[in-house]
Amino acid sequence: MYMIDLPLSSARLMRFAHSQGHNQTRDDDFGYASHAWLAASLGRLAPRPFRLLESKGGLRMLGYGNNDHEKLARHARTFAEPRALEVCQWTAAASKTMPGQWTPGRGLGFELRACPVIRGEHERDAFLAALDHARASGGNPPARIDVYLGWLVQRMEAAAVKGGDFIDRNGKTHPPMVELLPGAVSLSGFRRVRTLRRAKHNNSRQGRAVERPDALFTGELTIRDPDRFATLLARGVGRHRAFGFGMLLLRPPRH
Repeated sequence: MYMIDLPLSSARLMRFAHSQGHNQTRDDDFGYASHAWLAASLGRLAPRPFRLLESKGGLRMLGYGNNDHEKLARHARTFAEPRALEVCQWTAAASKTMPGQWTPGRGLGFELRACPVIRGEHERDAFLAALDHARASGGNPPARIDVYLGWLVQRMEAAAVKGGDFIDRNGKTHPPMVELLPGAVSLSGFRRVRTLRRAKHNNSRQGRAVERPDALFTGELTIRDPDRFATLLARGVGRHRAFGFGMLLLRPPRH
């Protein structure tokens, strides 16, 4: 697996998006624009999960995939339309090979932009769903951080105590993939963002803006099951990974 670094022009990305009938006023975080650009320029080779990082110099797209930046550039230069091709500065793209094996007991720092939603009859913010449940049952309202940390533990199949087991939503215990101790994880940022969703029928160019929770977690983990951890790293955490959520960025541990 490779980690890919693609430098993007925000202005050219939006010009491409507008050419596709996309309205930026309903997309707070370039989520749909990036999704559409990846499909148009790289197709099945597109990195996923990915994360967009904004700076004064423009945008950087970091992602995980099975192809290095040189193969991605060759594909785009061969098959992408000109307006899509010019979004990325391909000569400045980079990639590196990620570790092929992880060691049990290894500690890692991480940063994760995630979309903490749950699915039922409709998709909902996990915190708002927990708040409604508390009101209906007469309980105390939960704290957002507690709800989101619980969501993260479930999505990462993590032990919440050192040396413990993973406890699923049905109360059953399983060997954990990682140890994710709540005291070592924080909610570093939170906002609500609107992302355009395009209709999936009749080749429609119309869409609607969907508001979602956008949470930034930072913390530390300890690997317990290396193979499952490698799979999670490649797949990403939670839903909407095609729109810039779910990529685990690894950092050196503090200790």
